Amino acid sequence: MEDQADPDVRRAERLAQQVRRDIHKMRAFLRFRAVEEPDGSERYVAWFEPDHHILRANAGFFVRRFTTMRWSILTPLGSLHWDGETLQEGPPAQAADAPAGDPTEDLWRGYYASIFNPARLKVGAMLKEMPRRYWKNMPEAALIPQLIATAQAREARMVAQGSPEMGERPDTLREIAELVQACRRCPIGCNGTQAVAGEGPDRAGLMIVGEQPGDVEEQAGRPFVGPAGQVLRTHLDEAGIDLPRAYLTNAVKHFKFTPTGKRRLHQSPTAGEIDTCRWWLEGERVLVRPRVILALGASAARGLLGRTVSVQKERGRPHVLEDGAELWITTHPSYLLRLTDEARATEERRFAEDLRAVAGRVRVQAA
Repeated sequence: MEDQADPDVRRAERLAQQVRRDIHKMRAFLRFRAVEEPDGSERYVAWFEPDHHILRANAGFFVRRFTTMRWSILTPLGSLHWDGETLQEGPPAQAADAPAGDPTEDLWRGYYASIFNPARLKVGAMLKEMPRRYWKNMPEAALIPQLIATAQAREARMVAQGSPEMGERPDTLREIAELVQACRRCPIGCNGTQAVAGEGPDRAGLMIVGEQPGDVEEQAGRPFVGPAGQVLRTHLDEAGIDLPRAYLTNAVKHFKFTPTGKRRLHQSPTAGEIDTCRWWLEGERVLVRPRVILALGASAARGLLGRTVSVQKERGRPHVLEDGAELWITTHPSYLLRLTDEARATEERRFAEDLRAVAGRVRVQAA
């Protein structure tokens, strides 16, 4: 069993992965519907079609999550029934045994439509994580074709709306650094972290924009001092870019994370959060007046362009902004840290090429 190259061990592991995936899908895509019991009380009933015998494996999860509810989970392979105190197993069921819907589903569909982010839509990835076979038992799934069809138009409206009006722009970078600490215009600003403003000279020929501060940056109060920042600094030095003469900042000024034990795991900001924070980024641009801007990753590019772009398609060439500055787009250094050794070597070469091109443009602009 310790020999991962053994064909039987590999086959057993693939089978185990299929079961674990089925367990996860049941937890993610099972939907309860309310029914009235003969005594007038309420019970919640769900229908699910698992690929494997996972009812017992998931029983504890649903008891812990819905302890105060009376519920039943019906499947073709068996059923579970919880009355608030005792869990019982039952015989297999049919889809017709479960209710077809309840009045609260209109509220759920409205909520799902409101959080559907057209700027982050990747249909292939969505279908991989939420295959169509699960849609028939999910009330919100009926909205998905329409939401996909109108995604481009909805994103265009989001960009047109721009950042909310926040009054007159600060006159100095120091004032931006002070005021951004009190910004609560989006959920990230309300999560208890300190904002991390930009760092660098008041006038800089090059502005470097990342996505957001990470765990180390939030604690230090400085941009690009964590692991990804060290990768960036090494590559900038090798490309001949004088970092003290550049201005470093992020598209989003607060750290968005998910707590996991004692760790804080990075979460990508939404398009709306990036667009809200554009007000601060544009204020920095007005004051710094860079002639060349380097955007690290898609979030940084959106913060500068106001629209979502494909980094791989747009990298390696200049994009002239409305004020005449050149925008260059490349990957975020944190992406390099997530790659395997072979893939990282290839991507680091491209990253280095992008930085050398930016270094060349900075020298030309300074001449």
